[in-house]
Amino acid sequence: MASDPYGTDLRLVFGPGERVDLAPGSGDLDTVSGLDNLVQALTLCLLVDRGELSGLAHPRYGSRIRDLLGQTLDRANLELLRRYVRQALLQDVRVAEVLQVRVTPRLDAREAVDVAARVRAVAGGELNLQVTIGE
Repeated sequence: MASDPYGTDLRLVFGPGERVDLAPGSGDLDTVSGLDNLVQALTLCLLVDRGELSGLAHPRYGSRIRDLLGQTLDRANLELLRRYVRQALLQDVRVAEVLQVRVTPRLDAREAVDVAARVRAVAGGELNLQVTIGE
């Protein structure tokens, strides 16, 4: 049996307002493996502010997306946000290439954006992820 290049982790449930909880399983906590684990890891990386985990010896983990939330999201800032997303996604060694990134300002919340990305994984396969940041 070949090992899973994407690993296994505890499954997280992403809720409104960037709330994250552990997913209960039948009698234990649920787990996630394969590409689904990579999607979960990348989503979490985008939700965590870069430097937020410095106290846990991970000072470069996370994204800089919130650095621009609340500012005018003109063409230049949207391009910078796309770069921040791409940079955060490429931190994960399981990502071979970021194929597409879309950042869309939320009309209902000035300090929020919707992020959609398409990624090629190192062991093959493509995945899509979507997350709202700044809710």
